[in-house]
Amino acid sequence: MNIPSNILHDKQYADQILEITADTMFFVYKDGTCLDFKANTADFFIKEQDIIGENIFSYFPVETAREMYLEFAKVRAGSKPSARNYKLILEDDVKYYKCIISRYDKEHFIFQYRDITGRSVVRLKLEKKQKDLCEIEKAASIGLWAYDSSTRLINYSGYTRIFCNDEEVKDISIDEYINYIHPDDKDRFSQWLEENLDEKDAVNTINYKLLIAGKTINMRIKAYHKEVYMQKTILEGYIQNTSEIVWKAERSNQLKSAFLANMSHEIRTPLNAILGFSRIIAETENAEERLQYYDIVEKNNMRLQELINEILDLSKIELGIMEFNYAPVYLHTLCEDVKNTYNFRCQPGVELILEESDPSLVISTDRNRLFQVFSNLIGNATKFTVKGSISFGYKLAGEEIVFHVTDTGSGISDDKIDKIFDRFIMANNQVQGTGLGLSISKIIVEKLGGKIAVRSQIEVGTTFTFTLPYISVNGKMKQEEKQTSASAKDKNKAFLQKATILVAEDYQSNYDLIAAIIGKMYRLVHAHDGMEAIMYYEQYKPDLILMDIKMPNINGLDATKAIREMSADVPVIAVSAYAYEKDKVAAIESGCNEFITKPVSADLLKTTINKYLKQK
Repeated sequence: MNIPSNILHDKQYADQILEITADTMFFVYKDGTCLDFKANTADFFIKEQDIIGENIFSYFPVETAREMYLEFAKVRAGSKPSARNYKLILEDDVKYYKCIISRYDKEHFIFQYRDITGRSVVRLKLEKKQKDLCEIEKAASIGLWAYDSSTRLINYSGYTRIFCNDEEVKDISIDEYINYIHPDDKDRFSQWLEENLDEKDAVNTINYKLLIAGKTINMRIKAYHKEVYMQKTILEGYIQNTSEIVWKAERSNQLKSAFLANMSHEIRTPLNAILGFSRIIAETENAEERLQYYDIVEKNNMRLQELINEILDLSKIELGIMEFNYAPVYLHTLCEDVKNTYNFRCQPGVELILEESDPSLVISTDRNRLFQVFSNLIGNATKFTVKGSISFGYKLAGEEIVFHVTDTGSGISDDKIDKIFDRFIMANNQVQGTGLGLSISKIIVEKLGGKIAVRSQIEVGTTFTFTLPYISVNGKMKQEEKQTSASAKDKNKAFLQKATILVAEDYQSNYDLIAAIIGKMYRLVHAHDGMEAIMYYEQYKPDLILMDIKMPNINGLDATKAIREMSADVPVIAVSAYAYEKDKVAAIESGCNEFITKPVSADLLKTTINKYLKQK
């Protein structure tokens, strides 16, 4: 086929070339009426039979038409063409077009429409990625750098805030830059740069320090691109100001080291009392002295348990698995329980006051966690209050409950009050504590949907306030009926002495403890593992089972499931050192009726057993 070399100028080929290369075209009169139309694709959103003789602007979205008309007016008033991009929001799609408006003659104009959707989408994605990257660079104090070996200049940009501010670009000679580097790091940095210029397998990243205006600044630099020309080498990479990261890491290590040292002291102190007085109790014949020593052991047991619970809570927080169980809670009843718990823990001469509060107020919340917050706040107050009072209470304020704990203690100094809720921070290092209680309380309150705050004055006192959303509960909660008649108690006692309890426990000392607590009240059968628990259940048909979870051969969960196949009625109480909520749920799902956490409270054990045996 003979095609002339000037094909683009030959009119006989014009139609074919136009068909291949042309955009969608509108031939428009000066008032906007479309006189002719040719689409370059069959699926163009405007059809020829619809647009001919109609105003072109009426076929575009209102906002797009307005912008187009303004450009058309400019072209109509002068002679310069307009070329702009437009966004078209259609019924089921979004398109991007470039519209070129050109004068054809005095009264007519050509509108060229070019679909640039693909290109625009890519551009918008790139712009978003660039914006995201800038935000990340700001947050991480990262900038970009490039080094030209021929000029020996380092080009800085970005967000390190070293030598230049955000968005600025700075050139600095390598010799000047090295002068800023800490003497201990100069040789190492120079060697790193030389290796990256000369070698293929050089170390890409190093950390070093700068000395600027008397301050030490920690830096991390990485080379990730290299171009070699005949007379020069270009290195490129990122550079990061890691001073804040290093400070936080060092601060965290210091706090954790102090925490571990303090924890060692806190654990050993009650252990010393428990071990020492346990021996003395065994050797003391005087009943009054034994009770006195037992009270000391009991108080140290409670302190040790509080320490363990705080460590477990910290572990849950670190793992993000702190769980909450919502149920109706009578606030006044809870506060009375708090008062009864801490009434005798105050220092001599200090009164614990439950202020008058609405006794009918019931909300949906996690009772145990709310009790824990009160315990932490009042427990702290007892340490720092040697005279006066500790008062607490609550009130309904709009759509939230406002709780408070107020003491007349030593107060918190201004330099510590802003950090009092940080981990491992203690207002006074001379008193017992882990420095975790307030931090854990803050997390609990916020997880429950509230806020916590503190105000304090030295030698006057401290007030902690926290809020919870008022989530009301319809109806009344059921309360356990109390038997008060002496005859009922005697009848119950006579029955309990005949009851048989199967104790599944592989540690002999743990069984001995249970036997010491309830052995005189019931007939006990000891199973050393899950297999024996199943066999002894069939043999003795006990009235109640105390089931350890972790045991050899068959664990407590599987043993409970097997027993449940033989009896759906026998009460099974899990007694385990596993303390997470998921362990309690697993025990209940396996068939246990209750879950008691070790170390076992004698009063709780007796109360729980009595609860189920009374029902039989």
